[in-house]
Amino acid sequence: MPDRDDRAQDHRPLHWSLLLFMAAMSLGNGVLMILFSEQWYLCLITPERASLFNPHFVVDVGAAYLTVGTALLWAALRRQDAFPLVTMALLFSLLHAGNHAYEYLSFGNPTRHVVVELLGIWAPVVVLGWLSLALRPDRPGHRLEDERLI
Repeated sequence: MPDRDDRAQDHRPLHWSLLLFMAAMSLGNGVLMILFSEQWYLCLITPERASLFNPHFVVDVGAAYLTVGTALLWAALRRQDAFPLVTMALLFSLLHAGNHAYEYLSFGNPTRHVVVELLGIWAPVVVLGWLSLALRPDRPGHRLEDERLI
């Protein structure tokens, strides 16, 4: 068993920082969606769709964000568990982004907040995709103890 001081099981600083950032954003968004669902919805939706507010739906999606944020926090704190946790967070982000792409293409209802859409929907797919690739075991029998930080 390697000595804990060699930090072989810790994340590289960039991975750790991105995981914590993504966890904080997901957890924060989930909390806002659950506690202030109507206000959250009205801040992000186009006026013509404001009447479609469904508090149950917004709270359910908020719960999904809390779940993703918890998984990412866990991944940041336990390197050996990071790959499957980040990959599941990526799956949620891909499905979420796919739903938005479907809406753009079929309903012609782009968001009125393009920056929010880019940073809140599409950037997480890119960041989590990169992290998932960066944290994957490279070969059968790969052990985290063998990985060295640069």
